[in-house]
Order: sequence, then structure tokens, then C-alpha cells
Amino acid sequence: MALRWGIVAAGAISNDFVAAVHALPAADHQVVAVAARNLDRAKQFASRHNISTSYGSYEELAGNCDIDVVYIGSIHTEHPKLCKLFFDAGKPVLCEKPLTTSLQQTLETVNLARERKLFLMEAVWSRCSPLYQTLRDEIASGTVGEVVSVEACFGYDARDAPRITQKELGGGATLDIGIYCIQFANWVFGETPQKVTSSGHLNKQGMLSFDLLLLVMSLTMLERLQSNDSQLN
Repeated sequence: MALRWGIVAAGAISNDFVAAVHALPAADHQVVAVAARNLDRAKQFASRHNISTSYGSYEELAGNCDIDVVYIGSIHTEHPKLCKLFFDAGKPVLCEKPLTTSLQQTLETVNLARERKLFLMEAVWSRCSPLYQTLRDEIASGTVGEVVSVEACFGYDARDAPRITQKELGGGATLDIGIYCIQFANWVFGETPQKVTSSGHLNKQGMLSFDLLLLVMSLTMLERLQSNDSQLN
């Protein structure tokens, strides 16, 4: 029986996720409902992706008993309360990154999932890429020798992305952009940092437009991670 997906929010990232789901066999995955804060947007999204049910509130989606799992593609600051909403409804959650915008929110969200015994995953899509497994196999085989450091840099023009340019939406370089570098380095070494040193630049809105991180993984492993978007200055 196919896994039945409910989509939370009808923005661009949800559009990309649904397109990816539709590339999979329908016998395995089906998108059966979408919800947005505006019913018209939900209906337009549903029409574009041939989804049978649309809602004008997230609560209505949470009450749908025909949904097995939800994907949350809302703005960053909405993630914690939406995770809780669907955990309360007994739904497993795949939540777009960043999972939350603070350590406290992350701990509360993860602990709630554990208490309810529900699946929770941060949707870092690159972790599901076959390229990652190929790279891990190469590292494990010793092809590149002993890995003692990782340097990663990622940046792009984000002037037209409110989730990055607006502070009240959880914007800034680190949460939306820098997470790719951080998770990649953690993945390569298979451990969390023992020490973190950070420096950056705040733009006029008080957000990081440039972030330079030095993560000390162990005595012999250093990662220098750089995420930047010069266009946010």
C-alpha cells in the first residue's frame, strides 16, 4: 500500500518536494492532500499537482485520518508549532530544514517526537542523494586517504528570498545556507563538534550575511566551513 502524504504549506519548496514524490512509483508514494493558510493557494497547488484534497488551515489537514505522514514546507519560524500540531494528531513528520531556529526549540521538538514515538526527520535532501553514499564508500575504502579536514563553501544571491532576507522569518546565512556545509562536515566525520568558533557580518536588518565557522571535531580533525551571501549586505 502506498504511503499517503499530506503537504503543509503551498510554497516553492513544497512544490519541489511534491515534484520529487511524483517521480517515485505511485504504488509506493501518493500525495493526497495539501494545506495552506489561504484556501485559494491550496486549491491552486492541488490543481497544479493533481492532488485530490485541499485545506485552508493546517488543523484541517491534521484531522485527516487518510494521511500517513506529513511534509512541512512552511517558513522557518513556523516549524516548531506545526511539528507539535501534527505530533498531537499522531502524524509522523518530515520537516524542511532548518528544523527550528534555536537549540531550545530543537530539543523540545525532538523530545516531543520521542515521547509520542513518532518519526521526525529534518529534510536535508542531499543526505538522500546516491552521491553521498558513493562518497562515503570512497572514504571508507581509503581512496582519498585519511580525512582530517573538510572545507565547504556555499552562497548565492538571495535578495528575492524573504525567508533569508527577513529577520522575522528566521532569515540569515547560517540557518538556510550554512546548514548544508555544517551537515556535510558532520556527515563526513560521523561525529559532532567538540568546539565551535564563529565569526560573521551582520547586515542592516541585523542578520548574518556572512558566516565563517571553525569546528573542532577532535584533536586531529578540523573543519573550516564557510557560508556566505554577499548579496545580503
